[in-house]
Amino acid sequence: MRRVKTERFIEQIFTNGSVPCRFECSDGETYYVKHYGNNRLHVINELIGFKLLQMLELPTPDIALVEVVSGSIEGQSFERKAPCGVAFGSRQLPGHSKSLDRGDLFEGPEIRKFIAPQSLVGIVLFDIWVYNTDRTQLNTNILVEQIVNNRFRFLAIDHAMIFDGKEYRDLGSSGKILSPTIEDSLITHPFYQQVYDSFGLFSFEEADRVLGRIERLTEDELRCVLQVIPEEWEVKDEEKDAIIKHYLLPRKDLVRGFYQQLLVDAKIKIL
Repeated sequence: MRRVKTERFIEQIFTNGSVPCRFECSDGETYYVKHYGNNRLHVINELIGFKLLQMLELPTPDIALVEVVSGSIEGQSFERKAPCGVAFGSRQLPGHSKSLDRGDLFEGPEIRKFIAPQSLVGIVLFDIWVYNTDRTQLNTNILVEQIVNNRFRFLAIDHAMIFDGKEYRDLGSSGKILSPTIEDSLITHPFYQQVYDSFGLFSFEEADRVLGRIERLTEDELRCVLQVIPEEWEVKDEEKDAIIKHYLLPRKDLVRGFYQQLLVDAKIKIL
């Protein structure tokens, strides 16, 4: 996993969650940095979420492990604990970007300005698999990035609350596999309906691609994902086992059925 060091503090982002900071780093890029001291689970989940999205070939910003240099925060004050140690960094996109709002509506020709808009389908499937209830129509955690030739693309961000935000040791305690609701899914966002209606079979093909990839994943592949977690974060082997055996493996064969039920509940025609 690539590592960089902080060189210049830019700002603290005031949110209800992890309160990230923005830094210029040693590779010349700017990163949104979440550190272990504010919320251990959030930082670990961000890294796991990125690696799983990468395996599914779904769009998300590049990341790095960010070593917070004490001199880069000297004289600064912070709402919570000051950044320290090895942190999670999401690279700031180079072009213009904004969050996908609930009111963002596009007509058919405008939707075709998006590169791979059907990736929105794959992101919903990812959220079902890892039980991410922090991406909804009111809190999309989707960036719309403007790139060359007046084209756009989606990128999924903020995976701090995957696994229902639970401590890893508690993942198997309920004995039940939770099914997402339309209130806890991006599937009710108006733009999701537009993409589905505009691309029809294309959306179905994307769903089948992502579902197939999830269903074929092996335990060894999932263990390779967790191997990228840095030693500094002190994730125990028992915690890794719980993530794989109580969450990722049991849920992977249920995603297809959960998705079909969400489409019915959201009154979206199944092709």
